[in-house]
Amino acid sequence: MKNLFITSKKFIVGHKKLSLFLLILVVGGGYYAYGKLKGTTLETRYVLAKVEKGTLITSVSGSGQVSALNQVDIKPKISGDITWVGVKNGQEVRAGQALFGFDDTTAKKDVANAELDLEAAQLQFEKDSAQAPIDYQRKLETLTTQKSDLEKEYDNAFNVVSDAFLNLPSTVTGAENVLYGTNLSKNSSQWNVSMYRDIFTAEHDRDAVKQFADIAERDYKDARNKYDSVFLKFKSVTRNSDPAIIESMLSETYDAAASVAQALKSEKNLIDTVIDIAQTNKQTLDSFITATQSNLTGYLNTANSKVGALLSEERSLSDAKQIIVDTERDINILKINNPTGSNPISLQSEQNSIKKQEKTLADLRDELAKYTVYAPFAGIISSVNVEKGDSASSGTALATILTKKKLAEITLNEVDVAKIQIGQKATVTFDAIDGLSITGEVSEIDSAGTVTQGVVNYKVKIGFDTQDDRVKAGMSISASIITNSKADVLMISNSAVKSQNGVRYVETVDATSFGNQVSQGSQGVILPAAPKQKTVEVGMLNDTSTEIISGLEEGEVVVVRTISQSSTQQTQTTQQGNGVRIPGLGGLGR
Repeated sequence: MKNLFITSKKFIVGHKKLSLFLLILVVGGGYYAYGKLKGTTLETRYVLAKVEKGTLITSVSGSGQVSALNQVDIKPKISGDITWVGVKNGQEVRAGQALFGFDDTTAKKDVANAELDLEAAQLQFEKDSAQAPIDYQRKLETLTTQKSDLEKEYDNAFNVVSDAFLNLPSTVTGAENVLYGTNLSKNSSQWNVSMYRDIFTAEHDRDAVKQFADIAERDYKDARNKYDSVFLKFKSVTRNSDPAIIESMLSETYDAAASVAQALKSEKNLIDTVIDIAQTNKQTLDSFITATQSNLTGYLNTANSKVGALLSEERSLSDAKQIIVDTERDINILKINNPTGSNPISLQSEQNSIKKQEKTLADLRDELAKYTVYAPFAGIISSVNVEKGDSASSGTALATILTKKKLAEITLNEVDVAKIQIGQKATVTFDAIDGLSITGEVSEIDSAGTVTQGVVNYKVKIGFDTQDDRVKAGMSISASIITNSKADVLMISNSAVKSQNGVRYVETVDATSFGNQVSQGSQGVILPAAPKQKTVEVGMLNDTSTEIISGLEEGEVVVVRTISQSSTQQTQTTQQGNGVRIPGLGGLGR
C-alpha cells in the first residue's frame, strides 16, 4: 500500500498536467452521474396488443440432411386384414395411386351411421328452427291470455265473497239465537245457553252440558268477531277494487266462514249432548231444542258449502297467479341470448351438437380413408411384402418404393415423434441455399428408435413437393412439421398470459379511456389507469401464441410486456414480448 502511494505520488509530480486533467474528468464524471441518478424518475409503461382471431398452428422442428437413398417403406396407419393388393414388384406407380386395401366393413358402417345421425339431427334442427319463433309467439299469447284469465279470476273471487255474505248473515243470526235467544225461558229472562246448563239435576249430566256449552260460547264469540270485522270491510269493497284488496277479502272471508262453521259444529255438539242425555233419562224436552237440532244441521251445511267455495276460489286464484309466474320464467329462459325468440337455448344446444356430429363424421371419414394405402409419391415398387388375406399392423412395411424425388431425413426425440403422423405437411429450409424453402410431407417414420447417450431418437423422412437442382444429397436442412392447426380461434401473445396459484390470467386495459395526452412511443404507452386482471381458460399454444377458450373477447386490449424507463435509461422489469400496433390506439410500441 505504501509502495502504491509512493508510485502514485511520483506519477503526479512527473505528469502534473495529465494528472490534473484526469482529476477533472473523474470529479466531473462523478458529479454528472450523481446528478443523473438523483434526477432519474422511473415510470411504468406498457406494450399492448389486441385479442385477435386467427389460425393457430403447432409444429415440431428438427434438423438433418438430404437423403442420398430415396427409398421409403410403405406402412399403413391402421391394423387389419388385407383385402386386396393392387401393385407388384417393379411396377411404376404415380403419386396418390391406391396400392393396398384393408377390410373396412366396420369403418364404412360407422361412417354410414354417423351420416344418418347427422342428417336426422339437421332435419330436426330445421324443424325446430321453424317451430321456435312460433312457440315463442305462442308463449307470449299464452301469457296475455293468462293475465286476462287472472283478471276474470279476481272478478269471480268477488262473486264468491258476495255469495258468501248472502247466506252467512242469517246463519250467524241463527247461531246467535241458539245460544242467546230466550225461547226456553218462561218470562224471557234467561238465555237459552243458561237454560241448557240447568235442564238436568244430576251433577255429571250438568257437568257434561256445561263443558259443551262453554266450548260453544267460546267458538261463537270468536266467529262473531271475525264475521263482524270482515263484513264491515266487505261493505266498502267493489268489483273494481284493487286485486290485492279483493284477494285479502277472499282470505278473510274464508277465515270468518270457517270460524262460523266451527261455532255451529260446537253448538250442534251441545244440542246433541242435551238430547242424548234426555233420551237416556227418558226426560221430555222442549220442542224448541229438537227443532234447534234440525236447524243447526241446515246452518252447518250452508256454512260448510261457503267454506268449500271460498277455499276452492283461493286455490283457483293462487293457481292463476302461479301459472303466470311459470310462463314468465319460461319466456325468460327462451330469451337467453335470444332477444327475438327465434334461437332458444334448445336450438343453440342442437347447433353445438350438430357441430360435434360433423366433427365426428369428419374423423370417421379420415379414419376410413386410412383403410386404403396410397403411394406417397411417384416411383417404382422395389418389393411387395404382403399378400391378400394377410394381417398387418400399423408398423408393417407393406412394400418399398424407390423414387427420383428427393427426401429429407431428420431426427426427432421420442416426445416430438409421438406428435407426428405420415402425411403431415412440412416446410424444409437449407443451410447452404439462402432463401430456398420447399414444402413436403412426412412419408416415413421409424417404428423403432435408436438410443444415444440415454436419449431415444427416431428418423423421419420428408418427401419434397417440388424439386430444385440446387438441392444435393447430404445437404444440411431444418424442417418444421405441422402437427395441429385450429382456424378462427382467439389468440394472444404467450407473454400476455400469466399464472398465479395454478390460475391463468391476463392484464387488460380499457382502450376507450385513451386520450391524446397518453404518452406513446417505441417503448409502449403510459396508461391513465392500472390494468385489470382477468382469469382466462387457455387451449392450444405454440412458440408465440396462446389460444383463449374463455375469459376474453375479440378486440379487447391486453398487456404484452411491462417496462420501466426514465429520461436517461430503460430497464425491462417483466417477461419479454413484442409490441403490436393496434388500429385506433395510435402508434404503440413494437
